[in-house]
Amino acid sequence: MTDSPNPQMDDLCKQCKSKIPSGACICSVCNSYQDWRRFIPFSNTALALLTALISVIGIAAPAVYKVAHKPRSEAVLTMPSVDGTTLRVVAINRGDAPASLIRAWVDSEYLAAATKVKLRNDSEAIIHPGSQLLTFDIIPLLDEDDSYRSSLEMLSYVNQNKPAPRTEIRFHVFQSDGRFAVQAISLDAGQLFSLLRANSDRCSAIKTINFENGCVGRGTPLEERFPTSSDNISKGLVDELESRINRQQEAAAKNAERK
Repeated sequence: MTDSPNPQMDDLCKQCKSKIPSGACICSVCNSYQDWRRFIPFSNTALALLTALISVIGIAAPAVYKVAHKPRSEAVLTMPSVDGTTLRVVAINRGDAPASLIRAWVDSEYLAAATKVKLRNDSEAIIHPGSQLLTFDIIPLLDEDDSYRSSLEMLSYVNQNKPAPRTEIRFHVFQSDGRFAVQAISLDAGQLFSLLRANSDRCSAIKTINFENGCVGRGTPLEERFPTSSDNISKGLVDELESRINRQQEAAAKNAERK
């Protein structure tokens, strides 16, 4: 008489095809999983090979990246702030290579083209990845009297709500891959007033004038160098307008801090 088949030995191993109990998770012959885990190699050899592969990729990836990737700068100048004859801007370089500031200059219908915009620290001309503050000195070719009388003229623009003569500070930024860009910021009448009044104070303390310190004046007769309307502003109005400009600048500074 033939033995009846064992009802528990009716499944075949999915790997070695040996008979295994129905519903078994692991084959008793080859020790292989019978569910989804059979598709993942869990042997010590496979794990060792996988670990070695990950280690090699981790070591080689930076070297491959350096070969395939060329460092590149992405520098821009932003957040300008004018405080008297001092100009501050924030340089932001979002790339992974340094950029450079070639030069800064004035393009104006009011200030002379020879007006200097000098970077206070030459080492800041290299704009490294990240952000940094650049500080400039603006040096108009105006002596103490020129600067003071011109500041009165700017007060007349403020009092009449007139736009100031176009005055821009321009920056030439050179990127690491040879690209370059010219960025510009505009000065309004209030900022020009602050610049000219501060320059008047600066020149009052300079004993020897020359083109380096900028306090040489316009070199033209008084009746030609200033509009007559600026000479007719009363002292009280000058004080009132100056206070108003100072309040506006303080409010703008507070708003910038909140942001």
